[in-house]
Amino acid sequence: MTLQVAPGQAALTTHVEDSGIGIAPADLPLLFEKFFRVQSDATRDIDGNGLGLSIVKAIVEQRGGQVSVESPLGQGSRFSFSLPHTLNP
Repeated sequence: MTLQVAPGQAALTTHVEDSGIGIAPADLPLLFEKFFRVQSDATRDIDGNGLGLSIVKAIVEQRGGQVSVESPLGQGSRFSFSLPHTLNP
């Protein structure tokens, strides 16, 4: 896993990248929805309730930021979030 922080003109962007199993393109639009869990043989034994990413998205967006994910199937995932230098209260 790698973590990268990149300062920009208007925002600070953080990237978290892994070398895991990746996520199917059909699942990407649902990934930040409450209680969504990828259903596959590879994820069957992974615990969780599908709330983590939706909570992250809510917190980041409340502060005026954005979240995103890139994940070629079989090649890992790269999650990113950006927060403006001046946060909303």
